[in-house]
Amino acid sequence: MDGNPPGKEPGSGAPLIGAVMTRPAFDTPPRPHSHNLRAPGLRRNNLGVDGSLTRAAGVGGMEWFEGETFRADAAVLVLLWGEPPRVLLVRKNCSVGSYWSCDAALPGGRMREGETPEEAALREAWEEAWVHPAMVRVTGFLPVSRTRLRNITVVPVLAEPRGPLCPRPNSLEVDQVFWLPLSIVERRPEEIVHPARGIRVKGYRLVGGAVLWGVTYRILRTLKEVLVRH
Repeated sequence: MDGNPPGKEPGSGAPLIGAVMTRPAFDTPPRPHSHNLRAPGLRRNNLGVDGSLTRAAGVGGMEWFEGETFRADAAVLVLLWGEPPRVLLVRKNCSVGSYWSCDAALPGGRMREGETPEEAALREAWEEAWVHPAMVRVTGFLPVSRTRLRNITVVPVLAEPRGPLCPRPNSLEVDQVFWLPLSIVERRPEEIVHPARGIRVKGYRLVGGAVLWGVTYRILRTLKEVLVRH
């Protein structure tokens, strides 16, 4: 499945960047592709049973918290497949007046009491994008990050499909689910006006109106750097 070519949004000079939408669902199942992501980032022995974290080696400018153990606030699923690689993203519903409206995001959210980051990421991917945990193989973790506006500690959980997937919106929070070529983050981010917040942000306006920026952009940029190294 190939991404749509870059275009222009009607009535706007803002460039649109191609994404593979999951409406309709896959004609053929995605082929799992090993990217050897078990080495970098957090390993399982860095994760306590309650989701607490300890320091490990950093990658790509993401934050580490040296000399402390802390509780993670949230986790996201970084589901990767194919060559060249693509990653599963959702668009937070533009019709719902939430803080995250129109953001392109990795499936994820706040951790519940007693959950590990891995459990939270898999649960959120099922609740938001109809990706069943049984169809996902967790392969590792990327460095922990914090959102800059709300100071939320986020653990990116790396994974690959075990077989055919049929991702689609599964919550009122989400109105689009799509596979995005990871190569997009090689382009220089542009200053654009966020359609829901009305503020200027540095990122990408995607086909469908989603805006890729902030912590999601930083996680994908780090993932790209890790893949280049390995």
